[in-house]
Amino acid sequence: MPQGKSDELAVKQNPPTLMTTSPEQTDNLRMYINDTAAMAKHIEGAFEQQRKDSDVQSHPAAHQLIERMHSILATQRVTMEKYAEEAGSGVGATLKEAVTTLTGALAGLYGKVRKHPLSRILRDNYTALSLACVAYEMLHTTALALHQKGLADTALHHLTEITPLIMSMTEIIPDVVLEELAKDDASIDLSVAKQARENTIKAWRHSSPEA
Repeated sequence: MPQGKSDELAVKQNPPTLMTTSPEQTDNLRMYINDTAAMAKHIEGAFEQQRKDSDVQSHPAAHQLIERMHSILATQRVTMEKYAEEAGSGVGATLKEAVTTLTGALAGLYGKVRKHPLSRILRDNYTALSLACVAYEMLHTTALALHQKGLADTALHHLTEITPLIMSMTEIIPDVVLEELAKDDASIDLSVAKQARENTIKAWRHSSPEA
């Protein structure tokens, strides 16, 4: 078993003890843990519904990616709920409040009644996972500042699991968009998928501090 996976398993079974030196530190740590646990729970639930969607299942690459996204977020959700319990929040009222707040922040991304085209599902997933990246960066920073190494390492590990998922969506979004457009307009130029993909990747690389 790879080291990262074994570390994650150890955390799920017995999360590191969170030691703080003041009530303020405890409250700040609990807030960030709750927000992140709520985020993972909310996004995992959306992925659970999407993997059963007929449009998703009809597109092998998108279906495989969403299955992978669901698996990763499900594991992260379990880990973060363990930390919430360790922080004294559990999965009770405090965590439910965070879920409610997050649901408001993501309002409109995941409609339970309306059926959305696959391109919009991927767009919304891109947005949600971008939010997850920021949440884990904030949790990682907070944990470092409070000298919570185990939590800091976990947040960073979760972040490094999510960033490749966003790039994988970048790879397939042009094809999905063009396929949907072609259903209504046979003159759509499907050959531009490669150009759109390369331009998007180039834009990301151009915005990198190392570029």
